[in-house]
Amino acid sequence: IKMNTFSTDALLFSKWTRDGQCELAERFYLVVACQRDAQGQLASVVMQDINTLQEQEMDWHELEDPNHWHMGWN
Repeated sequence: IKMNTFSTDALLFSKWTRDGQCELAERFYLVVACQRDAQGQLASVVMQDINTLQEQEMDWHELEDPNHWHMGWN
């Protein structure tokens, strides 16, 4: 399985779909913030569920996993 590839500089306001085990579990997210470390390297992203507006911070590397995430809302 090929990992998702993307530019970390283009993540802010990008759209993502979290793939669930069933169709009902599929959720749509928007990257609403990017947290950087003291060296300016991307450390984490804040994902907002577009249905509930709940936000969660997570390691941006998780978005590289094609088993759980894909870019876009489709």
